[in-house]
Amino acid sequence: MFNEIKVNGEYLPRPDEDLVIKNKKVKTEYETEAGTTQVSVTRASKITISGSWTLTGKWMQKFRNWEEADTVKVSVFFPSYSVMSDHECQLSIDSENHKKFSREQLSVGGIYEISVTMEEL
Repeated sequence: MFNEIKVNGEYLPRPDEDLVIKNKKVKTEYETEAGTTQVSVTRASKITISGSWTLTGKWMQKFRNWEEADTVKVSVFFPSYSVMSDHECQLSIDSENHKKFSREQLSVGGIYEISVTMEEL
């Protein structure tokens, strides 16, 4: 199922496949002087979003700018809760493939296939 997603307030184009959204609990375990294990939950959850897109050159430049930024605000719509939630994330482009130029693609700056991961800080 497609999830709506915004980066810095701008809706992203539809991904090539459904987004993969992982939600994990962040905790720290350590051993006390008495030899017992103590668990400290530092936060309830941390999301990681992965997806792939086929984009024009204009969109590719936006993704590159977001990758260079320290953080981006990612807003994700969760249909099960009918709510849009905001997350401070770091965006990284995992793979980028530039397709050959054709006459139709010259007007949009080329076509790119990219794979992106957004991880909450």
